[in-house]
Amino acid sequence: MSDSETAAPDEAPVPAACASIKADLDKCVKEGGDCKDLMEAFAACVKSAAEAS
Repeated sequence: MSDSETAAPDEAPVPAACASIKADLDKCVKEGGDCKDLMEAFAACVKSAAEAS
């Protein structure tokens, strides 16, 4: 199973504008760090991208 499947199995693909945040978030989660800020930034990015489309 890939990381993307465990993170969000039924979500749409990551918007291009959010890909770098997602990469940082995935790295943070893998390292077991405190990823709260990255999670919030990624969620806000996806939400704004969804509203813009």
